[in-house]
Amino acid sequence: MTSRAIVIGGSIAGLLHARILAEFFDDVSVIERDALPEAPDFRNGVPQGRHVHALLAQGQQLMEKLFPGLADDFVEIGAPRLTWGLDTAYMTSGGWLRRYDTGIQVNQITRIALEFLLRKRLQKLYPNVTFVSDCVAEGLASNGSRVTGIHCTPRGGETETKLADLVVDASGRNSKAPEWLKALGYEAPLETQVKSYIGYATRWYECPADPPDWRILFIQANPKRGILRGAAIFEVEGGRWLATLGGVNKDYPPTDEAGFLEYARSLPTPVFYEAIRDAKPLSPIYGYRIEGNRLRHYEKVARQPDGFIVVGDAVCGFNPLYGQGMTVAAIEAVLLREMLAKTALPLPEGFASVFQQRLAKAIQNAWLLATGEDLRYPGTEGTKPGTADRFVQWYTDRVLEVMPYDETISHAFTEVANLTASPTVLLRPSVALRVLRHQLRGSHHDSSDSLSSVPPRVTSTTT
Repeated sequence: MTSRAIVIGGSIAGLLHARILAEFFDDVSVIERDALPEAPDFRNGVPQGRHVHALLAQGQQLMEKLFPGLADDFVEIGAPRLTWGLDTAYMTSGGWLRRYDTGIQVNQITRIALEFLLRKRLQKLYPNVTFVSDCVAEGLASNGSRVTGIHCTPRGGETETKLADLVVDASGRNSKAPEWLKALGYEAPLETQVKSYIGYATRWYECPADPPDWRILFIQANPKRGILRGAAIFEVEGGRWLATLGGVNKDYPPTDEAGFLEYARSLPTPVFYEAIRDAKPLSPIYGYRIEGNRLRHYEKVARQPDGFIVVGDAVCGFNPLYGQGMTVAAIEAVLLREMLAKTALPLPEGFASVFQQRLAKAIQNAWLLATGEDLRYPGTEGTKPGTADRFVQWYTDRVLEVMPYDETISHAFTEVANLTASPTVLLRPSVALRVLRHQLRGSHHDSSDSLSSVPPRVTSTTT
């Protein structure tokens, strides 16, 4: 008997989960409501696709394991290979980080190019994967206790039912899974929301003929000092810069040219403004706004149908500022692979429930990192931090303040930010004692002169 799986959504999470399912199911269908472009291009289903995206080190490592040779594709299209520290200029609330070789390498690539490369590799390597584009998922088919497929409507056509042994909802933040489950007599999952109300404004530029010695510029907001604005410039494939301004707590950057430049000028350092001031624009200024973080607790529902799981932003949508979404999707896909490798088809009763419980644990660190940072801003809405959370926020402030002076602390933070290490690394005695030592001797970095230019690369001299 032919085993079938359906993935709803052809974005990053959908592609990665389709790659896993292709190992275990005879036939995998990816149902996508957009028309899929034949080249790296924007599509309506990914409204944030024009803005800065970070493929964290953990995400790239996992994707390269799932698609051997993917790094060669990055090189072929000109996605810069960079080393965190040497090729990055990162300003935290404590000032500029030292620029040294962390040994953490990634390729910097646009979201649209990454999605295109993953889709083409999937089509080339796995002929049992079929893409059904311009088709809208309308609901779940069920036999009472188990989801047996989906109802979907091709654009301009009639609704049909596609049967499957497993349906994976990777349809993103606009997932209709809660409504679909209620229609079948199940409870919708509870939600936790932490709303920081972030807005982006992004413009694409031609990389200057005489570029700076950094390939990523990141300027962090500083809630402790009431600075709600930040910015980033990423060098990406095609010799282009993505320049993004971001504001939290509804301090949204404007999308007109004069307002965009004035917002850039208001940052705590002039580096971003000076970089784009004379750069050649390649695009209009694109805006994007989002409320913040939302977690749907599928792991807590009392009763859940078998044959249906939910992944990616459909479960947990992060504040995109921290660049975690694509990497978390890869972590979830690897989790699914581990579970399927230990399970015979047809999938046993309770598989879906166990998967959602394990997924919740797998994404916990990323959720705590994103929401813990957002809750430091005064206008963020969400569950107010308890005593333990307030201590973590206090300690995080201390870490950020002293990172510019200590490579051991900075390196630990960089690993945590790239999801290659647990946040508990920052609490190890070897790190915590260094943080305390800097606090006791009053390390600080608040001179406006010291913020006016990016520090040079240095030979590693851990203090």
